[in-house]
Amino acid sequence: MNWPPHTQVLWGVLGALAAAWFAVWMLVFPQFVPEYFAWDVQPRYAQAFIGGGYIFRTLFFLYVARQSDWIRLRWIVWGNLAFTGTLLLATFWHIDEFNWSQFTPPTAHIWVILYIFEPVAMIYLIPRGILRAEAPTSGGPIHPWFRKFLVLVTGLLLMHGLLLVINPEFAARRWAWELNPFDARIVAAWFLGWSVWCGTMAFARDWDEIRTAARLFIVTGVALLATCALFYGELTGRTISSYIGGLIFLTVAMAAFHVLQERRRPA
Repeated sequence: MNWPPHTQVLWGVLGALAAAWFAVWMLVFPQFVPEYFAWDVQPRYAQAFIGGGYIFRTLFFLYVARQSDWIRLRWIVWGNLAFTGTLLLATFWHIDEFNWSQFTPPTAHIWVILYIFEPVAMIYLIPRGILRAEAPTSGGPIHPWFRKFLVLVTGLLLMHGLLLVINPEFAARRWAWELNPFDARIVAAWFLGWSVWCGTMAFARDWDEIRTAARLFIVTGVALLATCALFYGELTGRTISSYIGGLIFLTVAMAAFHVLQERRRPA
């Protein structure tokens, strides 16, 4: 295969290592979160959600590190800015809640540096003109109902993400687990990131341009459903069935459209 430039590989590998580190920490070693993580993530299911989300981010970065064709990567751009921008907003909004104790641990400093330089580096990795380049024609056109589904998901996730950022206290009344304002705004990054990613996917003209995006969406759904199964006792809100049902619907629907698009691929 043709490997991408070294700087892109480095960006992808470092991002994958950081995401995998956060995922393992949140899912497997919660006892070390209060004292050693960037902040005390609470409750337990908030840790599980963030850990599940970082499983997606790990695979996301590994894909970037191996993909040399930026036409198949350009779907990541605006969503990644939305994701990292929301994390930075939450970080500076609640910066006094971070563990800053003289670099012991240094996780808070690493967190801020990571989410400042990750999006900045991505902007300078994008080849000139690639966002306006013609789409491939190898995968076949996007099915109209698939496009409608992507628009629906964009709106649903945008609605929830904005609520978590702007009014987390109100969101907490109808959420599937206990929310505090800081962690609610961190969780919102995945909602707003995937809202913009799906919105970008809806503009695609060829299936091969967004094929991996659909697969990563399915991975995200499966990872979050796994956290529901493993940490079901930590879900305490009034909308548990709605949360799990929504995850199942979105994941199964994306998988079904993936199968449909693969069957419509030109011979």
